[in-house]
Amino acid sequence: MDINSSQSSGISKAKRNKSKFPSMHEAVVLHSAQTTEQEQEQEGHHHHQPSAKSSSTTTTLPLNHNLNTTSPTPSPSMSTTTPLKTPRRFLFIASIGNPRPYRTTRHSAGHILLEALTPLLPRRVPLVGTSPNNGNIINPLFYKTYTSPSYMNESGPKLLRNFQSWLSSTQTEIYQKIVQPGNVLSTNPESDATAAAEWHLRGADPTTLRNFSPTLVILHDELEAPLGKVRVKRGGPEKASLRGHRGLISSFESLRGKGMYPPNPKKNVLGTGVDLSVLRIGVGIGRPETRDRGGVAKYVLSEMSEQELKAVRAAAGPVLEVLVDELYRDDRSDRDGLEIPLYY
Repeated sequence: MDINSSQSSGISKAKRNKSKFPSMHEAVVLHSAQTTEQEQEQEGHHHHQPSAKSSSTTTTLPLNHNLNTTSPTPSPSMSTTTPLKTPRRFLFIASIGNPRPYRTTRHSAGHILLEALTPLLPRRVPLVGTSPNNGNIINPLFYKTYTSPSYMNESGPKLLRNFQSWLSSTQTEIYQKIVQPGNVLSTNPESDATAAAEWHLRGADPTTLRNFSPTLVILHDELEAPLGKVRVKRGGPEKASLRGHRGLISSFESLRGKGMYPPNPKKNVLGTGVDLSVLRIGVGIGRPETRDRGGVAKYVLSEMSEQELKAVRAAAGPVLEVLVDELYRDDRSDRDGLEIPLYY
């Protein structure tokens, strides 16, 4: 499914009413193409990464990251009647690409997309948590962002380690100790200074969440999509081809090796009742005219122009809508290979 980052009916609706999430009848259906392992081997265009090494980098999201207004210190005692649902899922949003000095090449479009997406998230998901002991504010509860420090074809091992660490801490420290007991607070950074200071528990009761349902979101460059368009696929190569993308191949090899995805009942590494999903979000970088492997490698490792960077950053809008949909998605909606409704 391709999404034009500059035109989206869902975005128009969101602009008219930013506090109201789209209803499911406004959804479109995501078609996941069936594939074979042979298709992956036929595409060799994502074998490319520079030879140099660099240090690790992790992106963490401060509470009111990049907001344009200054708000008073929030108080947990304040309240409002504005409805806001509690998400059903927890997202680990990871970008894969190449490290510096290759962060602005086409192959690192996933990193550029995440940088543009990060400041938008708290505006649509303004739910955070407080310590049950002293009321101190902590980071956002329902998502975490992560920028892979590895070269593209080595993305899997470090991504897996950070994802496993997040799974463990989120399930024990956030889901069990904050969300289920109801220590969830909310703020609306789109409002004026007074309203933005009102922290409160609103909408659906978080104590009704019965299962810990995480989603691993992988942001990556998409050679087969036009510049700036977004292609969304759910699951691994068993549901839709990886098309030779070495970063995705490395990621799914690491997940499969640990028995995490597809879930291995014999290893049971996720624990009882954990419903793991994987969402692949590719942002288009276009294709060069040549099909020669060397020419394609040169293309994806070349710096993006200002126009290309602008197009990739603009894709953050429709991607945000995909992520909001995933946060509120019913746990049962992607089982047994069913098509998944998504809105934008």
